[in-house]
Amino acid sequence: MFVCNKIINVLIINGPNINFLKKREKIYSKISFKKLKKKILKYSKNIINIKFYNSNCEGKIINFIQKNINFNYIIINPGAYSHYSIALLDCIKIFKGKIIELHISNIYNREYYRKNSIISLNSNVVISGMKENGYFHAINYILSL
Repeated sequence: MFVCNKIINVLIINGPNINFLKKREKIYSKISFKKLKKKILKYSKNIINIKFYNSNCEGKIINFIQKNINFNYIIINPGAYSHYSIALLDCIKIFKGKIIELHISNIYNREYYRKNSIISLNSNVVISGMKENGYFHAINYILSL
């Protein structure tokens, strides 16, 4: 059990198509995003203040990060934006807290165009291929600091 004397504020941001988790290929997840969100909140209850955001629009994700720039951590699953969004990379460079980049599937064992993440250039940690369990590992990482 973790004991913390200060409030830990965490943004969990998900990019394109996470809202279709259960409907997408099984390499992602067998549970819905709604159920995953409930599990994460239950797991981190009374330990971490989590603010979720999900969008299929790159600019909306950037606006959300800028509005919440004072949070301590970002757990971000940028989806396809991982591979080409310089705008998202520039935005997270401004963030002063730690950034955990998360991929439900193993991007290094996928199509050639998914193997490179430019978001990793400014990520403190990358979690890839652990399916929905990656979110819980990200939370454990935060709590271990």
